Amino acid sequence: MKKLFLVFLVIVFSAILILAGKPDLTPTSVDVVPSNNHAVVTIPENAFKVAPGVFSLGSVIINGEQVEGYAFVHYKDGLARSGGNTLTGSSCYGFLSKGAKWKTLEPWLVNPINIRGLDGNFVFSNLDSDILKWETAARKNILGSGSITSDILVADTVSPDNKNEVYFADIVDSGAIAVTIVWGRFSGPISQRYLIEWDQVYDDFDFDWGIGEPTKIDFENIATHELGHSVGLNDLYNSVCAEQTMYGYAIEGETKKRTLEAGDITGIKKLYS
Repeated sequence: MKKLFLVFLVIVFSAILILAGKPDLTPTSVDVVPSNNHAVVTIPENAFKVAPGVFSLGSVIINGEQVEGYAFVHYKDGLARSGGNTLTGSSCYGFLSKGAKWKTLEPWLVNPINIRGLDGNFVFSNLDSDILKWETAARKNILGSGSITSDILVADTVSPDNKNEVYFADIVDSGAIAVTIVWGRFSGPISQRYLIEWDQVYDDFDFDWGIGEPTKIDFENIATHELGHSVGLNDLYNSVCAEQTMYGYAIEGETKKRTLEAGDITGIKKLYS
């Protein structure tokens, strides 16, 4: 009887621990999986939430070197607001990792098909002009030239595939407007850090996209921010940085992220100097 009673106590105690949970220690992650030309965000076991809206996708060996992947989820309103202060000194900018930047020019692809009526040529030309904003501020060509494709594109959460891809999809993650995935070398000597790939997914299922319309998500507003991740900048969640392009959340009708502000410009200049 005593043995059975002890076993019963162990089971009860284990159940209490499970119910109590340890959310800060439980692995959480984001995975963008293609499904009928649309994406589904899941929580695979091999990725970890490392900051608000930032998920580590692990590392792989590419050309004999270890590279890491990170997914940046851009949430609506204040859903990603807590924590995540990425101030550098008193300026409003932050890096994915100091020194981690593009050292080669690579082409990018966009499949602009969406269910919200955004013109495909607009999507392409706007992405191109948004990239130019960052390159102009950095005084350096960074991301290379783009082209339109009708192929099904897949954001890479397991390993880079040597393609930089942009498309619209259904992101099943509450409040997620867009996801940008960046692969690169983020550790080791600063001079040896670099970026090798970026992918972007814009949610056209849960959000209506437009051009400066008060009830819709402004594409240029979000794309300019997402491309900030692609060139190596981090999100900002401190309220003093609320006017910067890299501020970490957005709402319908917002257009202030279309233009780079002082912190954005300082950050990209420092990264590519």
